[in-house]
Amino acid sequence: VRVIPLELQKLFARLLLVDHQSACTTDLTHSFGWNSTQGTNQHDVQELNRILFSALEHSLVGTSGSTLIQRLYHGTIVNSIVCKECGNVSQRKEDFLDLTVCVCGVSSLEEALWNMFVEEELFEGNNLYRCAQCSRLVTAAKSAKLKQLPLFMTMSLLRFSFDFTKCERYKETGRYSFPLTIDLRPFCEQTDAEDSDFTYELFSVIIHKGGCYGGHYHVYIKDIDELGLWDPPEEDCKPKTQKKIKEEVKELPEQKLQEDDPLSIITAIIAQESSKSVLLDQLGQKLMNKTGSSWSKRFRKHYGPIGKVCLIFPPILIKKYILHLIQFLFVCFF
Repeated sequence: VRVIPLELQKLFARLLLVDHQSACTTDLTHSFGWNSTQGTNQHDVQELNRILFSALEHSLVGTSGSTLIQRLYHGTIVNSIVCKECGNVSQRKEDFLDLTVCVCGVSSLEEALWNMFVEEELFEGNNLYRCAQCSRLVTAAKSAKLKQLPLFMTMSLLRFSFDFTKCERYKETGRYSFPLTIDLRPFCEQTDAEDSDFTYELFSVIIHKGGCYGGHYHVYIKDIDELGLWDPPEEDCKPKTQKKIKEEVKELPEQKLQEDDPLSIITAIIAQESSKSVLLDQLGQKLMNKTGSSWSKRFRKHYGPIGKVCLIFPPILIKKYILHLIQFLFVCFF
């Protein structure tokens, strides 16, 4: 029952704590019940997201996390049609886990949301609306509003369209802008809550490279806890980093630094810490600050992953790492 959430936790733990260039997802896709052929099939990211959410909800039935997806991602749209003759209002609610936003004919996210939730569609001329109150065809206005906002808002851009003239699919490739912070109050039915209830901060962006029949996805994710090990261009960071190395070595004259010896470097880093210990997920960044290059570029070929090398270090370092790993898995386990 808990296989899929467990495999997700293990995957994110490896991404956070293991010094590898990539992480294998085979165990996760196997937990879906997929075989090797299904695991290599191409999926639209929105489709895969819905498959994952459905599988998670199914696997959590009967547990304390059974409503997790609904609590985090569920939102509601209310569609209204107002009769211009008698004023009768007909409403229909629509649930969503991700908000589908139009791309064709618009240049920004705000413009698309304005067209969806502020502009009205008029039923007039040859396109009249049958009012249940008037029992005849009348002029009416159709509109939509966000009734309930989710804790995490996922927006899917409709870049893939169909050309009915050519009878083929195509991809919208025009420029499309979006803000780092957005206020959804103008698009909501109820607007009397706190500002923070309507404000969303951009956390990640998924980008598709390719055409409408295939391609690859990559993603930019905000590193809130600054745990990522980023490698800036060497020509930009080398002079500053070398200067920083010299300053740090001066601060620790008693600790002789041998730049070709990873044990010497890690020992110097630990000695500089007041607690005489360093978390493994922070060690890589501190090592790069001290040497000017990452572990993977400088030592991995000869010494292997940094996690394995740390096994020969004092117990205080390993104890801290294991404690941090246990705490991480405990928080993630729902």
